[in-house]
Amino acid sequence: MSAGVILNDCIMQKGLPAAAGSKMLENFIAPFDAHVVTRLNESGVSIAGRAKAAEFGMCPPPELAAGTLCSDVFGHYRLLAAQNGLFCIRPTYGTVSRFGLIPAAVSMDQIGVVCEDVEEGFTLLSLIAGHDPRDGAMFPDKAYAYDKPEKKPVIADLTGDARKLKYSEVFDQVMYILSCAEAANNISRYDGVKFGYRAPDYTGLNDMYLKTRAQAFGIETKLAAIMGAAVLSSENYVRYYEKAMKIRRLIKQSLPFGEYDVLALPAESPLAPLAGLASLAFSRGGQSVQLVADAKNDAALISAWEVFAS
Repeated sequence: MSAGVILNDCIMQKGLPAAAGSKMLENFIAPFDAHVVTRLNESGVSIAGRAKAAEFGMCPPPELAAGTLCSDVFGHYRLLAAQNGLFCIRPTYGTVSRFGLIPAAVSMDQIGVVCEDVEEGFTLLSLIAGHDPRDGAMFPDKAYAYDKPEKKPVIADLTGDARKLKYSEVFDQVMYILSCAEAANNISRYDGVKFGYRAPDYTGLNDMYLKTRAQAFGIETKLAAIMGAAVLSSENYVRYYEKAMKIRRLIKQSLPFGEYDVLALPAESPLAPLAGLASLAFSRGGQSVQLVADAKNDAALISAWEVFAS
């Protein structure tokens, strides 16, 4: 933290560009600070700069450094962090304000920390975590300390076979359906009318919409928008979206946290964002893994890492 914190380009900083990696927002200037920026300023932590993002986090980012705040919904940040000898901490959903974070999938968006040292990462996290009334999905706790538990955690090592978790065979499908639906809803605001990119040549409003989005969105964002529109359509809503929501609830209810404190999973697993859980991703023996703890049990990840990585 002595070198300052780096903000991913999805996090707004008043008066500076915040493009979220998209041509659609290449000229967008943030009108206010994100809540995490306000918290950093209040804590006396300097902001060293901004890092380029992949479009709305849907692809691997072009760069990643220790001390970066980012939102990892689709797994690209945690995988890249682990592959480069870094750690990626994703806190429990609802503990860090999303105010001022350009949304991708709102029920899974959550600002976390990429770091070189686990304890330093959680120290930084403690500075930005805490209730913000402008984010309606937060827990009421005003602050989080993340003190390492003295008790040795009970870890379920599922890195070799995550299929032992109930419903694990549909984690990816449920994640894809819900994230695409939410992404499609979020990017519907980008139409070239009020802000952002607008195609230079068009005939009529519909033509402007079509050309603006065709020119400004990348392929992954277009695919997410198409898939999201499909699963949210009247023909498919109950069949896909509603069913995925029900399965998501069953996944949360089925997790064995009464038996284990932490689950060790492949880093690719979407369980943490899907269920709103805390996770810590890193490399162990050349394999990218993540430790997942129950909601608001983030501190267990510190002691679990010490045990699991030894």
